Amino acid sequence: MAAQLCQSSYFSLQLPHVVMGLGQNPNFVDYLTVGVPSTVGSPRQRQFTAVIPNSQLIVIPKPLDKPQDWTSKLLITPGQSVVLTGAILIGTCIFIAIVAAVLQFLEKREDEIQKRQESHRFHFDAM
Repeated sequence: MAAQLCQSSYFSLQLPHVVMGLGQNPNFVDYLTVGVPSTVGSPRQRQFTAVIPNSQLIVIPKPLDKPQDWTSKLLITPGQSVVLTGAILIGTCIFIAIVAAVLQFLEKREDEIQKRQESHRFHFDAM
């Protein structure tokens, strides 16, 4: 949980943003709830799903009274892990494609052998 602190001495105001960190979290954040204080009884909050680790989420709460219209922008800093993840994904896809091609080739060859054996059988019904 993070809160925004306001200053009003000498007319200096902080920027209207909150920086919050989760530390070294290797997993996705399932749900992130963002809220703005409300004087009215209904809470002004919105829930965002699947926030990527080591990224920045910018939430623009405009208009304040309609949380469903709030927008979010996800800023991702690509690093070595992104390239490694992409290479592993491509390698896995290629491996699965090779396994599927080999299994299809073996099935086709088995069907041809079975067809030849069926054609060489002597049919007693034909006599």
